[in-house]
Amino acid sequence: MKRSFLLFAAVLSGPVLAVAAPLPTPPVLTLKVARAMGPGSTVTVRAVVLNGAEMGNVRYVQDGEAGLALYAQAAKLPGYGELQAGDSIQVTGQLKAYNGLLEMDPIASFHKLAGGQRLHPLRVPVAQVTTAFAEANESRLIEIKGVTRLLTPTGTPAEALVGNANYLLDGTAGALLRVGSTSTGPEGLIGATAPSGEPFDVRGIMSQYSPGGTGGYQLLPRLATDFVRGSGLPRLTEEPVPVNVSPTGFTVVFSTLNAGDTRVRYGLDAKQLKESRVDDALTTHHSLTLNDLIPGTTYYVEVSSRNAAGTETATPVPFITTGGKRVRAGGKN
Repeated sequence: MKRSFLLFAAVLSGPVLAVAAPLPTPPVLTLKVARAMGPGSTVTVRAVVLNGAEMGNVRYVQDGEAGLALYAQAAKLPGYGELQAGDSIQVTGQLKAYNGLLEMDPIASFHKLAGGQRLHPLRVPVAQVTTAFAEANESRLIEIKGVTRLLTPTGTPAEALVGNANYLLDGTAGALLRVGSTSTGPEGLIGATAPSGEPFDVRGIMSQYSPGGTGGYQLLPRLATDFVRGSGLPRLTEEPVPVNVSPTGFTVVFSTLNAGDTRVRYGLDAKQLKESRVDDALTTHHSLTLNDLIPGTTYYVEVSSRNAAGTETATPVPFITTGGKRVRAGGKN
């Protein structure tokens, strides 16, 4: 009994074990500050993803000041392959230089903060296109405005786009556009036809491939939608017409160059369109049905479409319901 007491006392009077303090949380840096730390640095950043799986294992991200490339094999980093344009993420990893391109590889961890964030490209007129191909713009989303043609390096007009092929914006030396091999499918670049006939805008991510470490900048469009005609505005391509006309209504259909919502205003006086309908779904093929109209009557209909670039509105046109009596629910007039 005495021995047990002494043992218990010895335990109580023994040295106190220290508890390890939690590791400090790494500071979250802006991309500009992170880039300045250079290859070999481990950094944590928050930014918005600019592309999805159409660029393979690479995801480019940007904040308000700079951009950065991320590289990981989707099979080894759960959730990475599902990242898409507009996702806001926090990511930690080590910086390295890959043929001139500063990228994060390996990625230690990341988590998605939000989705559906708006992307903000740096807009550059085609007359100043070569100024966009610079280190300050590496890994940023760029929009070249007013391009008139896309040429192959030999000077011939581009037709169906080919993977792992180079093109020149307006045929300008140094303004290199490259089509990747993984942008496939209905919305992909490969097989898409380059715009022609009127000026268009080109969106892409400014990347770099230079074994020597300098120069080698190239604009990487992501999908066929990165060739933007009509400045991105809906732009009516087919005037509104009525279909499925009945005594009490009709369906208004029209088409636009770029996707937008569907808006219809209508009334008995072209100068006083008192009724309106809106369908928020973005589309290029617009259809909206108007019901409960007066039989045998002329209605003036104004259609419009709105998207992030703006609104396109057509002049009101007359549509006429067919003759006949309106039938009340549950009986006859």
